[in-house]
Amino acid sequence: MGLFDRLGDLWSGSRAKEARKRELAGDLEAAAALYVEAGRPDDAARLLLLRADAEGSPARRIALCALAAATAVDEALRRRAAGRKALLGLDVLRGGGGALLRTDVVEVARDLEAVGEHERAAEAYALVGDIEGEVRALTAAGAIEKLEARLVRDEAADRGRVEREHALLRLDDLDRGGERRAALGVARSLAGGPESERAADAARGITARLARGPVVDLEIDGEPVRCALGDEVTVGRGEATIVVASRAVSRVHLRIGRVTAGAVVEDLGTRNGTLIAGARLEGSIPVGEGVRVELGGEVPCAIAPRGVDASGASTEVVVEVAGERYLAPLGELRVRGWRIGREVEGDQAFVVLRTPDGASRPILGELEVGAVAELCVGDEFRAERGGPVRLRVVAPRGGSE
Repeated sequence: MGLFDRLGDLWSGSRAKEARKRELAGDLEAAAALYVEAGRPDDAARLLLLRADAEGSPARRIALCALAAATAVDEALRRRAAGRKALLGLDVLRGGGGALLRTDVVEVARDLEAVGEHERAAEAYALVGDIEGEVRALTAAGAIEKLEARLVRDEAADRGRVEREHALLRLDDLDRGGERRAALGVARSLAGGPESERAADAARGITARLARGPVVDLEIDGEPVRCALGDEVTVGRGEATIVVASRAVSRVHLRIGRVTAGAVVEDLGTRNGTLIAGARLEGSIPVGEGVRVELGGEVPCAIAPRGVDASGASTEVVVEVAGERYLAPLGELRVRGWRIGREVEGDQAFVVLRTPDGASRPILGELEVGAVAELCVGDEFRAERGGPVRLRVVAPRGGSE
């Protein structure tokens, strides 16, 4: 051995003695540094692990364990340090609360796998939904029961995904087939789930297009028709079927209804009254061949029969007021054997197209609609595929809707 080698051994020995002295005195940080200088990295790693035990900060403990793993030469010691670092990382993930960075979680999971902590690695992979990593780790751990449970959950999740996709397809089919109420029900059933946003978007689109009435604009065999739906029709300034913007008109001023003998009209006890031939209208009068009145003595309103039944009683009337013309069927509107009416369900209103038993159902797009279809703006109905459009729902022109 040469002189310099002997001097080196003497220096290393003195540093090791000093390190031992500092260790016994409790100065672990200085002792660890002296052990490194003395060429005894495993002793330094051992002290780094002791220091980690005394640390209160999880991040600091992890850092010391990582340093110990990097310092150790002995494979068993290195693995022990790396294992402790990985387990500490898992504890931090478990108690972290808020959002976890996927890269951090996967790093911890891989560290756990590397030191043989496969079940705990599976737990970490599960935190970020890494099914492949979780199954791999459970397989390596031989955790058969947990692996079977994982596979059962996967099967259930797959079934759930398929069911949700089918529900979204059904929602679209119901919309295209005119069954908007049922489509909105499907959208509600998906609320709060993984596909809730897609379902909500579809529901918003349907809701925005719905024809709600009581006034709806249609084209019947190419002829524009503004319909005022309901078994009776009211005219007024506020909550009426047909709204007239005039201070002379009461909020609900005039009612048009139907009795056995035909259509009738009556003033609803208004302050300014309804005039007919200059006299105040009292009670109800038949529409007969047509009547002209003045609402509040200022706003002309004409009501005329449009159709009659077998007894000669009027079945529909045309109302002309404030520059607008309305068809009031006083019941369901009949279009080529179909029936159009209005239904209110909770806080929602629908204009519906019904097909009576025995009648041919209309075609919407390429689909035959159900017995009841909720109408949307833009709908075009044909009596047969490829035939002319018989009924179109158009955007409202303003005014009553």
